[in-house]
Amino acid sequence: MCDIFFSLRESAAIRFQDDPDVRYTAVSSFIFLRFFAPAILSPNLFHLTPHHPDPQTSRTLTLISKTIQTLGSLSKSKSASFKESYMAIFYDYFNEQKYADAVKNFLDLISSSGRRDHKIIEQPILLKEGFMIKRAQGRKRFGMKNFKKRWFRLTNHEFTYQKSKGDHPLCSIPIENILAVEKLEEESFKMKNMFQVIQPERVLYIQANNCVEAKDWIDILTKVSQCNKKRLTVYHPSAYLNGHWLCCKATADNTPGCTPCTGGLPANIQLDIDGDRETERIYSLFNLYMTKLEKMQEACGSKSVYDGPEQEEYSTFVIDDPQETYKTLKQIIANVKTLEQEHAQYKRDKFKKTKYGSQEHPIGDKSFQSYIRQQSEVSAHSI
Repeated sequence: MCDIFFSLRESAAIRFQDDPDVRYTAVSSFIFLRFFAPAILSPNLFHLTPHHPDPQTSRTLTLISKTIQTLGSLSKSKSASFKESYMAIFYDYFNEQKYADAVKNFLDLISSSGRRDHKIIEQPILLKEGFMIKRAQGRKRFGMKNFKKRWFRLTNHEFTYQKSKGDHPLCSIPIENILAVEKLEEESFKMKNMFQVIQPERVLYIQANNCVEAKDWIDILTKVSQCNKKRLTVYHPSAYLNGHWLCCKATADNTPGCTPCTGGLPANIQLDIDGDRETERIYSLFNLYMTKLEKMQEACGSKSVYDGPEQEEYSTFVIDDPQETYKTLKQIIANVKTLEQEHAQYKRDKFKKTKYGSQEHPIGDKSFQSYIRQQSEVSAHSI
């Protein structure tokens, strides 16, 4: 997905060179408008809630969704109108440059390609920087002289540090060489807020200024390296000092980790999709809006088959190709009606085999009595 967003971003920037934000809005239109906003408006469709929200909650989610879409579009407009007066204050709170910059940083992160050939044409994007304390790499003994304050800088290409901001980097770690980023137990160096950047040949130990900053660095380093092919599944939560790992007491410095990694994606990730349920949902939607499908088919017939004038009741439909749309709708309606007949036949067969008073449908079962009335009405209607 990062590669796809990267290609989309670069193509948009080349095509619309006069708009400096088009490289961001091209990606945000997919993420914010097609994913975030629908998930907020209809959480039940994303299996976040079992049912559709009530009207009051739905209205609140709609307002939140509009605010999210405004952030995603990088809009600087101050004239947004809301029915609720309190939403104007809510909108103004988020309509600040720092939030727009945060959105841009997020879009840069998800649209940074991990492929080597893209690194040649892709400009480095600064993701985070700041002073932290690092331990000299490759040292086996503990000593305060090994800890020095350095300026760290993370881009979508590399993780570097230097003595001061603007100096030449003393060390550069390519993103593809980061195997894992994990917390380091305090007992290792008797220092808090430490984390480790694990590389193929050595480990870089870093102390952040506080716990919040440490978490921010761990999160962003993990995200930018989570697609690396050689990411570790286990690591050592403590350091290797005085000839052994403090966590598992193993003496070899190349001993595999003793604790599962917390970042990255599982290698055996699976999507539990019920094909029958999803196709049944599509059928239910077609069946629910059958009246609209038939009206649209009539509109296509009026435009192409009979070449008649556009009636007022069809004015809401925008049909580019009436003939092909008519054929498609005709097939959909025919298939839905066929499925409807098969559903009705299945219910009739099930009704014949159902025994009132059985363990499945005991005497007094109100749902079964309601089912009997429905089937009786259907049978009478068919006669």
